[in-house]
Amino acid sequence: MPDTVLVTGGSGFIGSHVCHMLVERGHRVINFDMFPRRGPLAWLMQRYEKDILFEKGGVENLTQLIAVVRKHKPNKIAHLAASIDLESLENHPMQVYHSFVGGTVNVLEAMRLLDGVERMVNFSSIGVLPTVQYQPLDCNHPTVMAAEGTSSSVYGAGKLSGEAFCWAYADLFNLDIVILRPSAAYGFFTTNSIFMNEMLEGALRGEKVRLPAGRFVPRDYTHVHDIAGITLAALSALTERLKHRCFYAASGMNPLATAGQVADIIREMLPGADIDIADVMTPMIERYDLKCRGVHDMRPVEEQLGYQMKYRDLREGMKEYADRYCEYLVAQGKTPTKRTW
Repeated sequence: MPDTVLVTGGSGFIGSHVCHMLVERGHRVINFDMFPRRGPLAWLMQRYEKDILFEKGGVENLTQLIAVVRKHKPNKIAHLAASIDLESLENHPMQVYHSFVGGTVNVLEAMRLLDGVERMVNFSSIGVLPTVQYQPLDCNHPTVMAAEGTSSSVYGAGKLSGEAFCWAYADLFNLDIVILRPSAAYGFFTTNSIFMNEMLEGALRGEKVRLPAGRFVPRDYTHVHDIAGITLAALSALTERLKHRCFYAASGMNPLATAGQVADIIREMLPGADIDIADVMTPMIERYDLKCRGVHDMRPVEEQLGYQMKYRDLREGMKEYADRYCEYLVAQGKTPTKRTW
């Protein structure tokens, strides 16, 4: 039977893919966001937009959020609303408090106060982790230790606070909540700098790409289709199968791929691609991209959520990304660089 799903932050990168996957599976979708989709994501979603109801608003406003829930009566909520502008968040930490913490509590309050919401999937981050203590990483890995907290500054603090409130509300009010921690989402189309997007998109436009830092930064790059697929699996998984309530939304690649290795794959895919990425570590990279990176144990996702990764092979995922970006360039009247497949 189709669900009615409220997606907070549904105009964003991952949120857009969650919305279109829900529509493809016949569900009723409400996108609750401050802005409608714009730019490349609007192009990507044009065939689905007529089937998605848009409600303008932010999760920071509990009155507005409750009004939307009362109006549409969702039985599921996917809570993705959050800024990923890490530099801005560091300069404005109160934004994290109001949006990440207050916004998550507001979603939980709406779920508590209004009948009918059967499950909420809350988006957290691998950034809640401190320096990796062991691998493969499972969700029992410590987050706050005696000598160290989250590795990703105020962003990680906000996400970890959201997780804590999810656990508290689940315990106090018997709410059905699943927490997801995504890792290095890639695919069409994100403005968040993860090295891959700048290199691949620049090369497909036929440009020289010069990145000043990051060659040896390792990441578990995870295709957005898989993150969206894990989200849908978390929304629909049978309660009796859920031994855990926190899961990584990652690929589980082993070993991790460095930005330099991603550049090498792009050169294989696009002969003649002119890419250079420097062997430099900036303070931002050291804060956000090194300590918490590790191999993820994805068995709980497979065994409890019943989801099998589609793009565990990084090259296949990058080809899909490149195909979508080339389609977008052609739609803009531009000619992409010739690919090898």
